Amino acid sequence: MNQHADAFISNDALSGKPRVLFLDDDEANLVAFSANFRSQFEIYTSVSAFDAYNLIEDKNIQVVLADHRMPSISGVDFLETVARDYPDVQRILVTGHCDMSLLLEAINKGKVGAVLSKPFNPAEITDAVAGAWNRFRELFEKEVVLKQLRRQNQQFEFMLRQRLLS
Repeated sequence: MNQHADAFISNDALSGKPRVLFLDDDEANLVAFSANFRSQFEIYTSVSAFDAYNLIEDKNIQVVLADHRMPSISGVDFLETVARDYPDVQRILVTGHCDMSLLLEAINKGKVGAVLSKPFNPAEITDAVAGAWNRFRELFEKEVVLKQLRRQNQQFEFMLRQRLLS
């Protein structure tokens, strides 16, 4: 796990609704997203990639949606940074124009789990976030088990050393 991952392990990351962050430079899209999905998800929005990045750790975000075309950074580049620094956080690219090269870039660089098209289709968003939430939970549960196994292994090694010394 990376340097930021312990924040996710130490919190009760699986309780409640999925914590979803939507990054888009169009405020109207953020308002529409919040209005449509506030009953299903704990929603955070941002028009700034810098602020969105900080929200990931501050709010223990589990799923990030990012618009592809933004003035300061592309959605793929933002999601690539998220994938590097927060590999367990699930990533979804949202775009108004999609072609094969964008899909490949999103998958290869941003390691996205889904690409959604604008205008929004609520059912597609619900399904994509639900799938991302399930992937996050599986990764989280696996990490908890690995952490427990590491701790048990250290205890067994200690006991074995004690036995060998006595």
